[in-house]
Amino acid sequence: MKKNYILHPVFIICLLILISNDFYLKANFGNGLTGKLSDFAGLIVFSIFIAFLVPITKKWISLVTGILFIIWKTPFVTPFIEIFNKTFPFQIQRVVDYSDFWALLCLPIAHILLNKNNDINFNSSKILHLGKIAISSVSFFAICATSIIPPVEVPRGTVYIGKEYTIRKSKNEIIQMIESLGYNVDYFENLDEGKSIKTHRSRKIPYYQTDNIIIYDETLNPIDTVLNVKYTMYEPKENRTIIKIINVTLSEDGNIQRWQTLKYLRKEYKRMIEKQVIKKIK
Repeated sequence: MKKNYILHPVFIICLLILISNDFYLKANFGNGLTGKLSDFAGLIVFSIFIAFLVPITKKWISLVTGILFIIWKTPFVTPFIEIFNKTFPFQIQRVVDYSDFWALLCLPIAHILLNKNNDINFNSSKILHLGKIAISSVSFFAICATSIIPPVEVPRGTVYIGKEYTIRKSKNEIIQMIESLGYNVDYFENLDEGKSIKTHRSRKIPYYQTDNIIIYDETLNPIDTVLNVKYTMYEPKENRTIIKIINVTLSEDGNIQRWQTLKYLRKEYKRMIEKQVIKKIK
């Protein structure tokens, strides 16, 4: 009888972690932990699921899974992803983050589970058969869903960032560097910061604005454009400037209301601005 790999508690726990992380935790509690949970759980789920479908692979599937994961996380597959996304009606995504390779440490768990004599013993029955079909179906869905980009509406409106950066350069040097990147630096006398951060008390402050910041992916293809970024700059002492990113405007019209969406967009656009501007002027 085919081994009951997918009925093992370790597999079921990892499957539940994978589904809950991809469909709830990432969107509501996006952080370093949720960013890695799917990789750790997904590698175990994928290895055991393939071994369940093709039992002859159990001796080497963990090793092959690790190799495929390493390849998947490198820019080498980017052209293939682009071809796939242009060909099919749904799209897949992949983030090149080499710290994800820590997830490879969980593959020995899958290998031991598959090759030790620790099969879960059940009597053959219709319930067992239906259980395997149900779990395998959910597993296939979870493995696919972790890389498919969910269909979301393009956000419209302003997202508060509120992040400060200290740069060891004068304010004039920073302005010149931003302009050397091909962007404008416009100065305005005041901004209703209270409205931006949704407090009850408004505070008028002078600010700078840079428009039409292009966001590129790891292969330098443009993927997004930020309508404008508002920020303040001041020099607490010579050759040291503090920049505070106040907000980014994604579109002149629209109003993002859902706090989960705002939290996610704040994290994503903060990361994009850091990569496209802040790191280049430091």
